[in-house]
Amino acid sequence: MSKRLTIAQAQQQLPNLPQELINEPIIITQDGVPVMAAMSYTHLTELLETLDILTDTEFVTKLRQSITQARQGETISWENAKEKLGL
Repeated sequence: MSKRLTIAQAQQQLPNLPQELINEPIIITQDGVPVMAAMSYTHLTELLETLDILTDTEFVTKLRQSITQARQGETISWENAKEKLGL
């Protein structure tokens, strides 16, 4: 579960927040209600990249097909893959 801070606590701890955000986001509350989330810049960029990928419907369709094939054991050897790619 993510750590929670009030807005006042977040303001006081702002200089230390980057270290706190390495592992997980922090939920910031006002009157006990979540109103913001603080996360590391690295986590934000990874999240945005993931969202970008998941909005590519063609890619997601191919990814799901590949996962199904792998689960069904429909795989090829690394050597065969390199050969097909011309490597």
